[in-house]
Amino acid sequence: MWQSGIHVRAGDRVSAGQHIGDVGSSGMSTGAHLHFEVRPGGTNGEAIDAAAWLNEHGAANLPTATSGSPTACNNATAGTPTGVDGDPDRLVDDPTSSGKITARMLHLYQQTLAAFPDTGWGCYSPRPGTKSEHPLGRACDITFGNRIGQRPTPAQLDAGWKVTNWMKDNADVLGVEYLTWQGQIWSVARDAEGWRPYNGGGMHDPASITGGHYDHLHVTVKVG
Repeated sequence: MWQSGIHVRAGDRVSAGQHIGDVGSSGMSTGAHLHFEVRPGGTNGEAIDAAAWLNEHGAANLPTATSGSPTACNNATAGTPTGVDGDPDRLVDDPTSSGKITARMLHLYQQTLAAFPDTGWGCYSPRPGTKSEHPLGRACDITFGNRIGQRPTPAQLDAGWKVTNWMKDNADVLGVEYLTWQGQIWSVARDAEGWRPYNGGGMHDPASITGGHYDHLHVTVKVG
């Protein structure tokens, strides 16, 4: 799951059927899934058969283990936490256009939309005569209820920063290379420098609403 999708705190009493979290994919995960452990006595306790525990408490009617103890997740061999099956650079259908985007870009799109369903997206774009990752399927532009060319309202700006910071905080797992938002740019390669003034990179006028990315968040994913 993602940090933004946790709806309970340690010590809360929960009941069967209660919505306690949203599906996501973080850490060493390679996709959205449910990991459920029962450790009587706390985190340092020995894990027991979760299915048997749920059955005993009237929360489910599941088949239980016949012998041995539950198999633990082996994070040491889990591989790179890209969250993408197969070649992350292969081209797949872009859900926002008739073009193609990379599998890594599609994964970021799906995970972000699951966590922030009120975002608007535009990804593949030919953009002839410009140097841009959009025709390569490695970039998307995101809005927060406003139109391109229109500055976001204070509430939309707040929503934009939540998405932007979430992508920045989870850049490793999502495969983010850099983000451009509100006249600033942040990149994994120069993370130690934090957010830097965006100068347009020779492609856009940073003084304009759209060229300076004041109306949308630009995200580019890495190669490989």
